[in-house]
Amino acid sequence: MRTQDPSPSRPWWRETLLGIGVILPILAVYVAVGMAYGVLAVESGMPPWLAVLMSALVYAGTAQLAGVQMIALGSPILSIVITAAVINARFFVMASALVPHLRRLNGWQRMLYGVQMTDATFALHITRLPKVNASKTEIFATNVAGHLVWIGATTAGVVLGRTANNLDAFAIDFAMPAMFIGLLVPLMRGRSQVLVALAAVVATIGFHALGLSFWAILLATLTGLAVGWGADRWAK
Repeated sequence: MRTQDPSPSRPWWRETLLGIGVILPILAVYVAVGMAYGVLAVESGMPPWLAVLMSALVYAGTAQLAGVQMIALGSPILSIVITAAVINARFFVMASALVPHLRRLNGWQRMLYGVQMTDATFALHITRLPKVNASKTEIFATNVAGHLVWIGATTAGVVLGRTANNLDAFAIDFAMPAMFIGLLVPLMRGRSQVLVALAAVVATIGFHALGLSFWAILLATLTGLAVGWGADRWAK
């Protein structure tokens, strides 16, 4: 059942600022990773306009970074598409978890939300929406702000990519894990969730060690789900 927007009486600009404030602490990571992607895309031989367009249309950092490297290696288009699909398969699970909190959105609004959903916005909304009956304006302000910053950071990275030659200076190896840890810790409410997180970490490291880099994220997600299901059954 769809519910009404909870705060139509408040000015739209206040809802917009509230939505931007929700994602504001995460935007510094968007800037760091987006710029790193822009630099890498240019260094890999991708036309600058295409790198920015990819950020606008794909909007998936991990898949974009993997795609750029595969393009540089001359991988077949089908392999790139399949790899991106596998990397992003986790969004099916994440989107399913958000369904009970997005019932007020109609069909095209849910589709738009799905296009702009990232790991960060998922973590923010799965924490916030069960506690706060946020308006549509706030929800989409959070998503649009993140998307625009990502495109802007990519553009800046493309410009810098013509002169910068040290990708490590953008600290991408540090920024992404730091963001995910910062998003994950507040979500953990009990021992079973801590167990799921630890299982996913161990599984990710293990699958990478086995040489399953492209499948590691999806397999670790499924491992975490299996451990969570088992822990829930054990508790009952």
